[in-house]
Amino acid sequence: MSSELTLAILTLSIVSVCVWALKSPQRLPYPPGPPPTSFIAGNMSDISTPNVWRKYTEWTKQYGNIIYLRIFGQPIVILNSLEDALELLERRSGYYSSRPVVPMYEIMEFSSVTTLRAYGPEWRTHRKVFQQAFKPDSCMEYRPIQIKKVYDMLNALLQTPERVEAHSRRYAGSIISSVVYGYDIVSDDDPLVELVESTEQAFTVAPLPKWLVNGFPFLRHIPSWFPGAGFKRYALSIRHKWHQQVDVPFKYTITASESLGGSHTPVVLSLLNGYTSEEDNQMLKEALGSAYSAGVGTTASSIVVFLIAMVTYPQICKRAQDDIDRVTGGQRLPDYGDLKSLPYIQAIIREVLRWRPITPLGITHVNDKDDVYNGYYIPKGSIIYSNIWAMSRDPIKYKDPEVFNPDRFLTEAGELNGDEVSFAFGFGRRICPGRHLTVASIWLAAAVILASFDVEQKKDSSGSAIPLGVKFNDEGVVCTPAGLLCSITPRSEKARQIILEGHRDVF
Repeated sequence: MSSELTLAILTLSIVSVCVWALKSPQRLPYPPGPPPTSFIAGNMSDISTPNVWRKYTEWTKQYGNIIYLRIFGQPIVILNSLEDALELLERRSGYYSSRPVVPMYEIMEFSSVTTLRAYGPEWRTHRKVFQQAFKPDSCMEYRPIQIKKVYDMLNALLQTPERVEAHSRRYAGSIISSVVYGYDIVSDDDPLVELVESTEQAFTVAPLPKWLVNGFPFLRHIPSWFPGAGFKRYALSIRHKWHQQVDVPFKYTITASESLGGSHTPVVLSLLNGYTSEEDNQMLKEALGSAYSAGVGTTASSIVVFLIAMVTYPQICKRAQDDIDRVTGGQRLPDYGDLKSLPYIQAIIREVLRWRPITPLGITHVNDKDDVYNGYYIPKGSIIYSNIWAMSRDPIKYKDPEVFNPDRFLTEAGELNGDEVSFAFGFGRRICPGRHLTVASIWLAAAVILASFDVEQKKDSSGSAIPLGVKFNDEGVVCTPAGLLCSITPRSEKARQIILEGHRDVF
Protein backbone atom coordinates (compact mmCIF):
# COMPACT_ATOMS: atom_id res chain seq x y z
CA MET A 1 0.00 0.00 0.00
CA SER A 2 1.40 3.46 -0.90
CA SER A 3 2.69 5.76 1.86
CA GLU A 4 0.17 8.44 0.85
CA LEU A 5 -2.73 6.02 1.26
CA THR A 6 -1.36 4.83 4.62
CA LEU A 7 -1.09 8.43 5.85
CA ALA A 8 -4.65 9.18 4.70
CA ILE A 9 -5.99 6.12 6.52
CA LEU A 10 -4.14 7.05 9.73
CA THR A 11 -5.44 10.62 9.58
CA LEU A 12 -9.03 9.50 9.03
CA SER A 13 -8.70 7.00 11.87
CA ILE A 14 -7.68 9.73 14.30
CA VAL A 15 -10.46 12.01 13.04
CA SER A 16 -13.11 9.27 13.40
CA VAL A 17 -12.06 8.53 16.97
CA CYS A 18 -12.10 12.23 17.86
CA VAL A 19 -15.58 12.65 16.35
CA TRP A 20 -16.77 9.59 18.29
CA ALA A 21 -15.33 11.03 21.52
CA LEU A 22 -16.93 14.46 20.97
CA LYS A 23 -20.34 12.89 20.26
CA SER A 24 -20.25 10.65 23.33
CA PRO A 25 -22.66 11.90 25.99
CA GLN A 26 -21.62 11.97 29.63
CA ARG A 27 -25.09 11.47 31.14
CA LEU A 28 -25.28 7.66 31.12
CA PRO A 29 -22.62 4.98 30.80
CA TYR A 30 -22.19 2.64 27.89
CA PRO A 31 -22.70 -1.04 28.69
CA PRO A 32 -19.61 -2.63 30.26
CA GLY A 33 -16.98 -4.25 28.09
CA PRO A 34 -13.27 -4.88 27.71
CA PRO A 35 -11.02 -1.83 27.49
CA PRO A 36 -9.88 -0.84 24.00
CA THR A 37 -6.64 -2.46 22.96
CA SER A 38 -5.79 0.49 20.71
CA PHE A 39 -6.61 4.19 20.94
CA ILE A 40 -7.41 4.33 17.24
CA ALA A 41 -8.68 0.83 16.40
CA GLY A 42 -10.48 0.32 19.70
CA ASN A 43 -11.35 -3.36 20.22
CA MET A 44 -10.38 -4.46 16.71
CA SER A 45 -7.99 -7.12 17.97
CA ASP A 46 -10.68 -8.48 20.30
CA ILE A 47 -13.07 -9.28 17.48
CA SER A 48 -10.47 -10.48 14.97
CA THR A 49 -10.24 -13.94 16.49
CA PRO A 50 -11.66 -17.33 15.45
CA ASN A 51 -14.86 -18.44 17.17
CA VAL A 52 -15.37 -14.93 18.49
CA TRP A 53 -18.90 -15.89 19.63
CA ARG A 54 -17.30 -18.17 22.20
CA LYS A 55 -15.19 -15.29 23.46
CA TYR A 56 -18.28 -13.07 23.82
CA THR A 57 -20.00 -15.87 25.73
CA GLU A 58 -17.04 -16.22 28.08
CA TRP A 59 -16.99 -12.45 28.62
CA THR A 60 -20.47 -12.59 30.18
CA LYS A 61 -18.84 -13.91 33.36
CA GLN A 62 -16.85 -10.69 33.62
CA TYR A 63 -19.02 -8.03 32.00
CA GLY A 64 -22.57 -9.37 32.07
CA ASN A 65 -25.01 -10.13 29.27
CA ILE A 66 -24.72 -6.79 27.46
CA ILE A 67 -21.22 -5.96 26.24
CA TYR A 68 -19.97 -2.78 24.59
CA LEU A 69 -17.09 -2.58 22.11
CA ARG A 70 -15.72 0.09 19.80
CA ILE A 71 -14.07 -0.43 16.43
CA PHE A 72 -12.49 2.89 15.42
CA GLY A 73 -15.49 5.17 16.03
CA GLN A 74 -18.15 2.50 15.52
CA PRO A 75 -20.06 1.39 18.66
CA ILE A 76 -20.88 -2.33 18.88
CA VAL A 77 -23.25 -3.95 21.36
CA ILE A 78 -23.31 -7.71 22.02
CA LEU A 79 -26.56 -9.16 23.38
CA ASN A 80 -25.82 -12.47 25.08
CA SER A 81 -29.19 -13.25 26.63
CA LEU A 82 -32.50 -14.11 25.00
CA GLU A 83 -34.33 -11.71 27.31
CA ASP A 84 -32.27 -8.71 26.17
CA ALA A 85 -32.54 -9.67 22.49
CA LEU A 86 -36.31 -9.99 22.75
CA GLU A 87 -36.61 -6.61 24.44
CA LEU A 88 -34.47 -4.67 21.99
CA LEU A 89 -34.88 -6.52 18.69
CA GLU A 90 -38.55 -7.49 19.02
CA ARG A 91 -40.34 -5.16 21.43
CA ARG A 92 -38.36 -2.16 20.17
CA SER A 93 -38.12 -3.44 16.61
CA GLY A 94 -39.47 -0.15 15.23
CA TYR A 95 -35.98 1.32 15.58
CA TYR A 96 -33.78 -1.78 15.89
CA SER A 97 -34.52 -3.33 12.48
CA SER A 98 -32.00 -1.77 10.13
CA ARG A 99 -28.72 -3.24 8.95
CA PRO A 100 -25.19 -1.83 9.08
CA VAL A 101 -23.52 -0.57 5.94
CA VAL A 102 -20.72 -2.99 5.09
CA PRO A 103 -18.58 -1.58 2.26
CA MET A 104 -17.61 -5.02 0.94
CA TYR A 105 -21.30 -5.94 0.74
CA GLU A 106 -21.98 -2.64 -1.02
CA ILE A 107 -19.33 -3.28 -3.68
CA MET A 108 -20.67 -6.80 -4.21
CA GLU A 109 -24.20 -5.30 -4.35
CA PHE A 110 -25.25 -7.70 -1.63
CA SER A 111 -27.14 -4.74 -0.19
CA SER A 112 -29.93 -5.92 -2.51
CA VAL A 113 -30.10 -9.25 -0.63
CA THR A 114 -33.24 -9.36 1.51
CA THR A 115 -31.31 -10.34 4.63
CA LEU A 116 -28.97 -7.36 4.27
CA ARG A 117 -31.30 -4.68 2.93
CA ALA A 118 -31.69 -1.50 4.93
CA TYR A 119 -34.98 -1.19 6.77
CA GLY A 120 -37.37 0.78 4.57
CA PRO A 121 -39.84 0.61 1.66
CA GLU A 122 -37.69 -1.66 -0.54
CA TRP A 123 -37.16 -4.11 2.30
CA ARG A 124 -40.93 -4.13 2.93
CA THR A 125 -41.47 -5.11 -0.72
CA HIS A 126 -39.03 -7.98 -0.24
CA ARG A 127 -40.80 -9.03 2.94
CA LYS A 128 -44.12 -9.00 1.11
CA VAL A 129 -42.70 -11.42 -1.47
CA PHE A 130 -41.52 -13.77 1.28
CA GLN A 131 -44.82 -13.59 3.12
CA GLN A 132 -46.68 -14.48 -0.05
CA ALA A 133 -44.32 -17.30 -1.00
CA PHE A 134 -43.27 -18.82 2.33
CA LYS A 135 -46.05 -18.34 4.85
CA PRO A 136 -47.01 -21.61 6.61
CA ASP A 137 -50.05 -22.27 4.38
CA SER A 138 -48.00 -21.79 1.23
CA CYS A 139 -45.27 -24.12 2.52
CA MET A 140 -47.83 -26.89 2.93
CA GLU A 141 -48.33 -26.80 -0.83
CA TYR A 142 -44.63 -27.51 -1.41
CA ARG A 143 -44.57 -30.83 0.45
CA PRO A 144 -44.94 -33.00 -2.69
CA ILE A 145 -41.80 -31.33 -4.04
CA GLN A 146 -39.95 -31.99 -0.79
CA ILE A 147 -41.02 -35.65 -0.87
CA LYS A 148 -39.78 -36.02 -4.45
CA LYS A 149 -36.45 -34.38 -3.69
CA VAL A 150 -35.85 -36.41 -0.56
CA TYR A 151 -36.19 -39.64 -2.57
CA ASP A 152 -33.59 -38.24 -4.95
CA MET A 153 -31.26 -37.61 -2.01
CA LEU A 154 -31.84 -41.12 -0.58
CA ASN A 155 -31.09 -42.69 -3.96
CA ALA A 156 -27.90 -40.65 -4.19
CA LEU A 157 -26.89 -41.80 -0.69
CA LEU A 158 -27.32 -45.41 -1.83
CA GLN A 159 -24.94 -44.81 -4.72
CA THR A 160 -22.29 -42.53 -3.18
CA PRO A 161 -22.77 -42.15 0.58
CA GLU A 162 -19.32 -40.58 0.92
CA ARG A 163 -20.71 -37.51 -0.89
CA VAL A 164 -23.30 -36.89 1.78
CA GLU A 165 -22.49 -33.17 2.09
CA ALA A 166 -22.92 -32.61 -1.64
CA HIS A 167 -26.16 -34.60 -1.64
CA SER A 168 -27.48 -32.52 1.25
CA ARG A 169 -26.74 -29.29 -0.61
CA ARG A 170 -28.39 -30.59 -3.75
CA TYR A 171 -31.47 -31.66 -1.77
CA ALA A 172 -31.76 -28.23 -0.15
CA GLY A 173 -31.10 -26.36 -3.38
CA SER A 174 -33.39 -28.47 -5.54
CA ILE A 175 -36.36 -27.90 -3.23
CA ILE A 176 -35.99 -24.12 -3.38
CA SER A 177 -35.18 -23.99 -7.09
CA SER A 178 -38.22 -26.14 -7.88
CA VAL A 179 -40.53 -24.18 -5.58
CA VAL A 180 -39.36 -20.76 -6.74
CA TYR A 181 -38.34 -21.28 -10.35
CA GLY A 182 -39.67 -24.65 -11.46
CA TYR A 183 -36.03 -25.53 -12.16
CA ASP A 184 -34.78 -29.05 -11.50
CA ILE A 185 -31.25 -29.45 -10.19
CA VAL A 186 -30.16 -32.82 -11.54
CA SER A 187 -26.52 -33.04 -10.43
CA ASP A 188 -24.26 -31.91 -7.61
CA ASP A 189 -22.27 -29.75 -10.01
CA ASP A 190 -25.27 -27.94 -11.46
CA PRO A 191 -24.25 -24.37 -12.48
CA LEU A 192 -26.81 -22.84 -10.14
CA VAL A 193 -25.41 -24.79 -7.19
CA GLU A 194 -21.89 -23.66 -8.05
CA LEU A 195 -23.03 -20.05 -8.28
CA VAL A 196 -24.63 -20.17 -4.86
CA GLU A 197 -21.57 -21.77 -3.28
CA SER A 198 -19.33 -18.97 -4.52
CA THR A 199 -21.64 -16.19 -3.33
CA GLU A 200 -22.32 -17.97 -0.03
CA GLN A 201 -18.62 -17.97 0.82
CA ALA A 202 -18.43 -14.27 -0.01
CA PHE A 203 -21.45 -13.57 2.22
CA THR A 204 -19.58 -15.22 5.09
CA VAL A 205 -16.23 -13.45 4.79
CA ALA A 206 -17.22 -10.01 3.45
CA PRO A 207 -18.01 -8.38 6.84
CA LEU A 208 -14.69 -9.44 8.40
CA PRO A 209 -12.34 -6.66 9.56
CA LYS A 210 -9.53 -8.16 7.46
CA TRP A 211 -10.95 -6.15 4.56
CA LEU A 212 -9.49 -2.68 5.11
CA VAL A 213 -12.33 -1.07 3.18
CA ASN A 214 -14.77 -2.08 5.93
CA GLY A 215 -12.94 0.21 8.35
CA PHE A 216 -12.21 2.90 5.77
CA PRO A 217 -15.16 3.12 3.36
CA PHE A 218 -13.52 5.73 1.15
CA LEU A 219 -11.28 2.95 -0.21
CA ARG A 220 -14.23 1.60 -2.19
CA HIS A 221 -13.71 4.46 -4.62
CA ILE A 222 -10.16 3.53 -5.64
CA PRO A 223 -9.94 1.80 -9.03
CA SER A 224 -9.67 -1.98 -9.09
CA TRP A 225 -6.28 -1.87 -10.82
CA PHE A 226 -4.79 0.23 -8.01
CA PRO A 227 -2.05 -1.45 -5.90
CA GLY A 228 -3.62 -2.96 -2.80
CA ALA A 229 -7.11 -3.05 -4.35
CA GLY A 230 -7.35 -6.84 -4.46
CA PHE A 231 -10.41 -6.56 -2.21
CA LYS A 232 -12.20 -4.65 -4.94
CA ARG A 233 -11.30 -7.08 -7.71
CA TYR A 234 -12.64 -9.92 -5.57
CA ALA A 235 -15.82 -8.02 -4.70
CA LEU A 236 -16.51 -7.13 -8.34
CA SER A 237 -16.15 -10.78 -9.38
CA ILE A 238 -18.71 -11.74 -6.73
CA ARG A 239 -21.02 -8.94 -7.89
CA HIS A 240 -21.09 -10.52 -11.34
CA LYS A 241 -21.95 -13.93 -9.88
CA TRP A 242 -24.68 -12.45 -7.68
CA HIS A 243 -26.28 -10.81 -10.72
CA GLN A 244 -26.19 -14.16 -12.49
CA GLN A 245 -27.76 -15.88 -9.49
CA VAL A 246 -30.61 -13.38 -9.52
CA ASP A 247 -31.14 -13.13 -13.28
CA VAL A 248 -30.44 -16.56 -14.80
CA PRO A 249 -33.04 -18.74 -13.01
CA PHE A 250 -35.63 -15.95 -13.20
CA LYS A 251 -35.19 -15.69 -16.97
CA TYR A 252 -35.34 -19.47 -17.23
CA THR A 253 -38.76 -19.51 -15.58
CA ILE A 254 -40.13 -16.74 -17.77
CA THR A 255 -38.77 -18.31 -20.95
CA ALA A 256 -39.86 -21.86 -20.09
CA SER A 257 -43.19 -20.92 -18.51
CA GLU A 258 -45.30 -22.70 -21.12
CA SER A 259 -43.30 -25.94 -20.86
CA LEU A 260 -43.24 -26.13 -17.06
CA GLY A 261 -45.67 -28.91 -16.32
CA GLY A 262 -46.81 -30.51 -13.11
CA SER A 263 -49.25 -29.45 -10.44
CA HIS A 264 -46.98 -26.79 -8.94
CA THR A 265 -46.84 -23.26 -10.33
CA PRO A 266 -43.41 -21.74 -9.59
CA VAL A 267 -43.45 -18.80 -7.22
CA VAL A 268 -42.04 -16.56 -9.96
CA LEU A 269 -45.08 -17.15 -12.17
CA SER A 270 -47.63 -17.04 -9.36
CA LEU A 271 -46.40 -13.60 -8.20
CA LEU A 272 -45.32 -12.05 -11.48
CA ASN A 273 -48.61 -10.32 -12.27
CA GLY A 274 -48.45 -8.44 -8.99
CA TYR A 275 -45.01 -6.98 -9.76
CA THR A 276 -45.42 -5.48 -13.20
CA SER A 277 -43.40 -2.26 -13.00
CA GLU A 278 -39.70 -2.43 -13.80
CA GLU A 279 -38.81 -1.53 -10.22
CA ASP A 280 -41.19 -4.07 -8.68
CA ASN A 281 -40.00 -6.75 -11.10
CA GLN A 282 -36.43 -6.14 -9.96
CA MET A 283 -37.54 -6.35 -6.32
CA LEU A 284 -39.19 -9.71 -7.05
CA LYS A 285 -36.04 -11.05 -8.72
CA GLU A 286 -33.82 -9.95 -5.84
CA ALA A 287 -36.10 -11.31 -3.13
CA LEU A 288 -36.43 -14.71 -4.76
CA GLY A 289 -32.70 -14.86 -5.50
CA SER A 290 -32.15 -14.13 -1.81
CA ALA A 291 -34.49 -16.97 -0.87
CA TYR A 292 -32.40 -19.45 -2.78
CA SER A 293 -29.03 -18.37 -1.41
CA ALA A 294 -30.26 -18.12 2.19
CA GLY A 295 -32.14 -21.41 2.24
CA VAL A 296 -29.54 -23.73 0.77
CA GLY A 297 -26.75 -23.18 3.29
CA THR A 298 -28.92 -23.31 6.41
CA THR A 299 -30.81 -26.45 5.38
CA ALA A 300 -27.81 -28.39 4.10
CA SER A 301 -25.57 -27.49 7.03
CA SER A 302 -28.26 -28.43 9.54
CA ILE A 303 -28.60 -31.86 7.91
CA VAL A 304 -24.84 -32.38 8.29
CA VAL A 305 -25.03 -31.29 11.94
CA PHE A 306 -27.82 -33.83 12.41
CA LEU A 307 -25.59 -36.57 10.98
CA ILE A 308 -22.71 -35.53 13.25
CA ALA A 309 -25.04 -35.82 16.24
CA MET A 310 -26.30 -39.25 15.20
CA VAL A 311 -22.76 -40.59 14.82
CA THR A 312 -21.61 -39.01 18.09
CA TYR A 313 -24.66 -40.16 20.06
CA PRO A 314 -25.57 -43.61 18.68
CA GLN A 315 -28.05 -44.27 21.51
CA ILE A 316 -30.11 -41.28 20.33
CA CYS A 317 -29.95 -42.54 16.74
CA LYS A 318 -31.17 -45.98 17.81
CA ARG A 319 -34.01 -44.55 19.89
CA ALA A 320 -35.11 -42.40 16.96
CA GLN A 321 -35.05 -45.35 14.58
CA ASP A 322 -37.13 -47.43 16.99
CA ASP A 323 -39.61 -44.56 17.23
CA ILE A 324 -39.95 -44.40 13.45
CA ASP A 325 -40.30 -48.18 13.12
CA ARG A 326 -43.11 -48.06 15.66
CA VAL A 327 -45.02 -45.69 13.38
CA THR A 328 -44.16 -47.13 9.95
CA GLY A 329 -43.68 -50.79 10.81
CA GLY A 330 -40.55 -50.67 8.66
CA GLN A 331 -42.76 -51.00 5.58
CA ARG A 332 -42.61 -47.41 4.32
CA LEU A 333 -40.79 -44.15 4.82
CA PRO A 334 -42.12 -41.53 7.26
CA ASP A 335 -43.74 -38.47 5.72
CA TYR A 336 -45.36 -35.25 6.87
CA GLY A 337 -48.47 -37.12 7.93
CA ASP A 338 -46.36 -38.66 10.70
CA LEU A 339 -45.19 -35.36 12.21
CA LYS A 340 -47.43 -35.49 15.27
CA SER A 341 -46.68 -39.17 15.82
CA LEU A 342 -42.92 -38.55 15.93
CA PRO A 343 -42.29 -35.83 18.54
CA TYR A 344 -38.85 -37.25 19.30
CA ILE A 345 -37.73 -36.56 15.71
CA GLN A 346 -38.99 -32.99 16.04
CA ALA A 347 -37.10 -32.70 19.31
CA ILE A 348 -33.93 -33.89 17.55
CA ILE A 349 -34.31 -31.12 14.94
CA ARG A 350 -34.78 -28.49 17.64
CA GLU A 351 -31.66 -29.76 19.37
CA VAL A 352 -29.74 -29.63 16.06
CA LEU A 353 -30.66 -25.95 15.73
CA ARG A 354 -29.62 -25.26 19.34
CA TRP A 355 -26.51 -27.45 19.57
CA ARG A 356 -24.68 -26.01 16.57
CA PRO A 357 -26.38 -22.78 15.40
CA ILE A 358 -25.44 -21.99 11.82
CA THR A 359 -25.38 -18.22 12.45
CA PRO A 360 -23.86 -18.07 15.96
CA LEU A 361 -23.95 -14.25 16.06
CA GLY A 362 -27.17 -13.85 14.12
CA ILE A 363 -27.39 -11.19 11.44
CA THR A 364 -26.47 -7.76 12.75
CA HIS A 365 -29.08 -5.11 13.51
CA VAL A 366 -28.63 -1.33 13.76
CA ASN A 367 -30.68 1.07 15.90
CA ASP A 368 -32.03 4.17 14.17
CA LYS A 369 -32.06 6.37 17.28
CA ASP A 370 -30.35 6.77 20.63
CA ASP A 371 -31.72 4.43 23.26
CA VAL A 372 -31.42 3.66 26.95
CA TYR A 373 -31.74 0.13 28.29
CA ASN A 374 -31.16 -1.08 31.83
CA GLY A 375 -29.48 2.21 32.63
CA TYR A 376 -27.04 1.98 29.71
CA TYR A 377 -26.75 4.33 26.78
CA ILE A 378 -26.89 2.71 23.33
CA PRO A 379 -26.03 5.36 20.74
CA LYS A 380 -27.80 5.65 17.42
CA GLY A 381 -26.10 3.63 14.70
CA SER A 382 -24.73 0.95 17.02
CA ILE A 383 -24.13 -2.44 15.44
CA ILE A 384 -26.10 -4.98 17.48
CA TYR A 385 -25.06 -8.63 17.60
CA SER A 386 -27.44 -11.22 19.02
CA ASN A 387 -25.12 -13.91 20.34
CA ILE A 388 -27.13 -17.00 19.41
CA TRP A 389 -24.30 -19.18 20.65
CA ALA A 390 -24.54 -17.70 24.15
CA MET A 391 -28.33 -18.05 24.18
CA SER A 392 -28.03 -21.69 23.16
CA ARG A 393 -25.58 -22.21 26.03
CA ASP A 394 -27.74 -20.69 28.76
CA PRO A 395 -27.05 -23.17 31.60
CA ILE A 396 -30.30 -22.33 33.36
CA LYS A 397 -32.46 -23.03 30.32
CA TYR A 398 -30.28 -25.77 28.82
CA LYS A 399 -28.58 -28.01 31.38
CA ASP A 400 -25.25 -29.39 30.13
CA PRO A 401 -25.51 -27.29 26.95
CA GLU A 402 -22.61 -28.95 25.13
CA VAL A 403 -24.39 -32.31 25.30
CA PHE A 404 -26.76 -33.21 22.46
CA ASN A 405 -29.99 -34.03 24.30
CA PRO A 406 -33.34 -33.91 22.45
CA ASP A 407 -35.19 -34.74 25.69
CA ARG A 408 -34.78 -31.13 26.76
CA PHE A 409 -37.57 -30.33 24.29
CA LEU A 410 -40.00 -32.96 25.58
CA THR A 411 -42.35 -32.96 28.54
CA GLU A 412 -42.49 -35.84 31.02
CA ALA A 413 -45.40 -37.17 28.95
CA GLY A 414 -43.17 -37.31 25.86
CA GLU A 415 -44.86 -34.38 24.12
CA LEU A 416 -43.09 -31.37 22.64
CA ASN A 417 -42.71 -28.40 24.97
CA GLY A 418 -43.08 -24.78 23.91
CA ASP A 419 -39.40 -24.14 23.10
CA GLU A 420 -39.09 -24.03 19.30
CA VAL A 421 -35.57 -22.52 19.38
CA SER A 422 -36.91 -19.62 17.34
CA PHE A 423 -33.90 -17.48 18.35
CA ALA A 424 -31.86 -19.54 15.87
CA PHE A 425 -33.73 -17.73 13.06
CA GLY A 426 -33.32 -14.18 14.30
CA PHE A 427 -35.58 -11.63 15.93
CA GLY A 428 -38.35 -9.15 15.37
CA ARG A 429 -39.12 -7.87 11.92
CA ARG A 430 -35.91 -9.40 10.59
CA ILE A 431 -36.64 -12.99 11.63
CA CYS A 432 -35.94 -15.46 8.81
CA PRO A 433 -39.10 -15.51 6.67
CA GLY A 434 -38.21 -18.88 5.12
CA ARG A 435 -37.88 -20.73 8.43
CA HIS A 436 -41.08 -22.79 7.98
CA LEU A 437 -39.83 -24.34 4.73
CA THR A 438 -36.34 -24.81 6.17
CA VAL A 439 -37.46 -26.68 9.29
CA ALA A 440 -39.84 -28.86 7.28
CA SER A 441 -37.05 -29.81 4.86
CA ILE A 442 -34.62 -30.63 7.68
CA TRP A 443 -37.23 -32.75 9.50
CA LEU A 444 -38.08 -34.77 6.39
CA ALA A 445 -34.43 -35.44 5.56
CA ALA A 446 -33.66 -36.54 9.12
CA ALA A 447 -36.72 -38.79 9.38
CA VAL A 448 -36.15 -40.67 6.13
CA ILE A 449 -32.39 -41.03 6.70
CA LEU A 450 -33.05 -42.55 10.12
CA ALA A 451 -35.69 -44.86 8.64
CA SER A 452 -33.44 -46.01 5.81
CA PHE A 453 -29.83 -45.97 6.95
CA ASP A 454 -27.54 -46.80 9.81
CA VAL A 455 -25.36 -43.75 10.39
CA GLU A 456 -22.20 -44.74 12.22
CA GLN A 457 -18.58 -43.88 12.73
CA LYS A 458 -16.42 -45.03 9.85
CA LYS A 459 -13.78 -47.69 10.48
CA ASP A 460 -10.51 -48.50 8.79
CA SER A 461 -9.45 -51.94 7.52
CA SER A 462 -8.33 -52.98 10.99
CA GLY A 463 -11.68 -52.08 12.53
CA SER A 464 -10.44 -48.95 14.31
CA ALA A 465 -12.75 -45.94 14.36
CA ILE A 466 -11.85 -43.11 11.97
CA PRO A 467 -12.28 -39.58 13.38
CA LEU A 468 -15.27 -37.68 11.99
CA GLY A 469 -12.93 -35.16 10.38
CA VAL A 470 -15.45 -32.33 10.73
CA LYS A 471 -14.23 -28.77 10.84
CA PHE A 472 -16.61 -25.91 11.55
CA ASN A 473 -15.97 -22.58 9.91
CA ASP A 474 -14.72 -20.37 12.73
CA GLU A 475 -14.98 -16.87 11.28
CA GLY A 476 -17.48 -14.73 9.48
CA VAL A 477 -21.27 -14.73 9.55
CA VAL A 478 -21.93 -18.49 9.47
CA CYS A 479 -20.47 -21.51 11.27
CA THR A 480 -20.91 -24.40 8.85
CA PRO A 481 -19.48 -27.93 9.08
CA ALA A 482 -17.37 -29.56 6.40
CA GLY A 483 -15.34 -32.71 5.92
CA LEU A 484 -17.67 -35.21 7.61
CA LEU A 485 -16.47 -38.81 7.40
CA CYS A 486 -19.04 -41.39 8.44
CA SER A 487 -20.57 -44.70 7.41
CA ILE A 488 -24.04 -44.55 5.84
CA THR A 489 -25.40 -48.00 4.97
CA PRO A 490 -28.94 -49.31 4.34
CA ARG A 491 -30.50 -50.77 7.46
CA SER A 492 -31.77 -53.76 5.48
CA GLU A 493 -32.50 -54.99 2.00
CA LYS A 494 -36.10 -53.95 2.58
CA ALA A 495 -34.96 -50.40 3.30
CA ARG A 496 -32.99 -50.38 0.04
CA GLN A 497 -35.99 -51.59 -1.94
CA ILE A 498 -38.27 -48.96 -0.41
CA ILE A 499 -35.86 -46.26 -1.58
CA LEU A 500 -35.50 -47.66 -5.09
CA GLU A 501 -39.23 -48.18 -5.55
CA GLY A 502 -40.09 -44.77 -4.15
CA HIS A 503 -37.51 -43.08 -6.35
CA ARG A 504 -38.89 -44.86 -9.40
CA ASP A 505 -42.43 -43.80 -8.54
CA VAL A 506 -41.68 -40.09 -8.14
CA PHE A 507 -39.31 -39.69 -11.10
